[in-house]
Amino acid sequence: MDFPAFFLVLEVIGLLSLPLARFFAPHLRDGGYFFARPLGIMCISLVAWALASLHLLPLGPGMFAGLLVLGAMAVFLIRGSPRGWRLSHDAIIQEGVFISAFILAAAFLMYKPEIFFAYSEDFMDSAFLQSILRAGYLPLHDPWFAGKALPYYYFGHLAAAGLVILSGIKAGVGYNLAVAAFFAVGVQAAFGIGTNMAGKRVYGILSALLVMILGFPAGFVQLLAYLAQTDIMQFHAYTGPFSEWLVSFDFTAASCVIPHSITLYPFYTFLQGDLHSHFISIPFFLAFAGLCLALSEKFSLPAFSVTILFACFLAGINAWTLPVSLTVLALTGYYATRKNGFLSLIALECCAFLALLSEGGIGIADPEQKTGMSAFLLIFGGFAVLSLFYLADSHRFSREDIPLAGGVVVAAVISFSLHFPLALLALFAIPFFARAWVRQEYPAVFAGLALLLVLSCEIFFVNDPYGPPAERMNTILKFYLQAWVLWGIACVYFFSRIQKRALVAGAVILVAVMAVHPLYSVIAMPHADFMGRTENLSLDGTDWLREQKPDDYAALCRLGEMATGGDVVLEAPGDAYTYSSRVPAFTGLPTVIGWRTHEIMWGREWPDVDFRCADVDRMYTGGSDTAALFKKYNVKYVFVGETERKKYGSDLDDLTRSSGISLVFCQNDTAVYRVL
Repeated sequence: MDFPAFFLVLEVIGLLSLPLARFFAPHLRDGGYFFARPLGIMCISLVAWALASLHLLPLGPGMFAGLLVLGAMAVFLIRGSPRGWRLSHDAIIQEGVFISAFILAAAFLMYKPEIFFAYSEDFMDSAFLQSILRAGYLPLHDPWFAGKALPYYYFGHLAAAGLVILSGIKAGVGYNLAVAAFFAVGVQAAFGIGTNMAGKRVYGILSALLVMILGFPAGFVQLLAYLAQTDIMQFHAYTGPFSEWLVSFDFTAASCVIPHSITLYPFYTFLQGDLHSHFISIPFFLAFAGLCLALSEKFSLPAFSVTILFACFLAGINAWTLPVSLTVLALTGYYATRKNGFLSLIALECCAFLALLSEGGIGIADPEQKTGMSAFLLIFGGFAVLSLFYLADSHRFSREDIPLAGGVVVAAVISFSLHFPLALLALFAIPFFARAWVRQEYPAVFAGLALLLVLSCEIFFVNDPYGPPAERMNTILKFYLQAWVLWGIACVYFFSRIQKRALVAGAVILVAVMAVHPLYSVIAMPHADFMGRTENLSLDGTDWLREQKPDDYAALCRLGEMATGGDVVLEAPGDAYTYSSRVPAFTGLPTVIGWRTHEIMWGREWPDVDFRCADVDRMYTGGSDTAALFKKYNVKYVFVGETERKKYGSDLDDLTRSSGISLVFCQNDTAVYRVL
């Protein structure tokens, strides 16, 4: 009954949010239904967050209070406008799109449900989700650094926890259903944006494809390398039969075309199954972009206010969206009203940027690590060519274009001679901004911003703990994904404006090229052992643990039943992407120190992390100050499993024989002790 209960919650939220969405965007053909469900989830989450932060109501009851608030607003609006709640024909079709996407996404996740430690952030994301489910009030405590508040954005996990709480299902199942739900919400939002923007449902389908499903052209180059039986660029030939190549398709290769960096597109993030911030933010970013499109057609203060609220909520989900969201907001406000006050927001952003640059928060990229044009095309080539088709189709060539063409050639020669080929993106962005302001084609703004966003990653990077040569990795990962969403929306509009049949045919071929990587990844990914393997079809992300590590699984289940939310559990210090720090991931209980490098990424200092690691080592080896350290970190339970026995071996004997702890669970070599 987990799936029906979760689905029912999503349906209730969608229906209760419809009057609110129609109030903010009554002029849209679907009544704003494409952003109704994200709006409802945001409303419930913010109410629960406010009540828990003010210590007025715990998070669990706060989620139900948020649902009541959403329902009360719906009743108020329906009484004021009895027709405001009715589903239009477009909204009914959208609901069919959402339901289909949700069912298909859940079906795929049944083949790959693992909350797994390797090649993903599953352990981190599950620890966040489980900790929120156990939390009473906020701020949320760091599950991997007991006793301290979490210095990381977690509103997306809070939203996922709300869906789990309201449906009353098991966390391991809720993790995967939340992944499926956010993907389906994104598909519906993209479909609604395309339909409203281009006026035909076929462009809604195209929007869902371009933004949420299609992927990098690099996958097509991998196919060519197989067919030609020769290496092409960094993609290697495979000599076996096609069926073997398909099952073993290297879906990771397309995400690593930029050295020392990772690039993703929305569908690939879904296939990974991570309930991570950059994935959760996609449906809300789409809802935000759709609201901006609605504002560009008809500006209203209530709609602008809720768009600001979406931008703030997005920052709580993924702080990397804030500068892009504020820029889009400023340009939208100016486009719709021609009031210079909106542009002052961009001026403030520039001041903040200069301050961060002077303080070292933003660094200047190494000139030797510029992204090549080939790498750019392997990622954004489909969008780039489609955008060129649009410009070529709508432009009337004349003799006046000869000097312009010469200037482009000169700029290309200079940029390539300086080993900075992507400098051309600045030139490429100009016609899109010109069409937005001169021809009143607002969606072209998204294409121009996407190009400038990609270009900015070639010049600057956010200075996080990643050092050379990977200092740009996070910057490229987070900003390229936002550029993909913005450019994808713009390309749907471009496709709808192309008239020449030859160019339309070329655009269709581009869509086919971009379909290769996601299609083959769907086939290959469930067979990848390094991403985990569960024997039976399941939506429970903990089933692999029950099958492969039954002793640890049993101990973690028992520990989760015995302990209360604030009890600290001692386990061995964790290393990223290894089977460690699993207590918070599967119970939500905090541990003294978890994955160490992640704590550094979140802002901790190495001396503090190393100090805790040393303390944990002393506690496990039965040092003379063990009792004092138990008290210092408020340790209530000690977990001794596979990881601890490998790390400490016979040194555990002094601890396990100590009179200061009592055995409360034992199965084979896994044991749980309570600190007396």
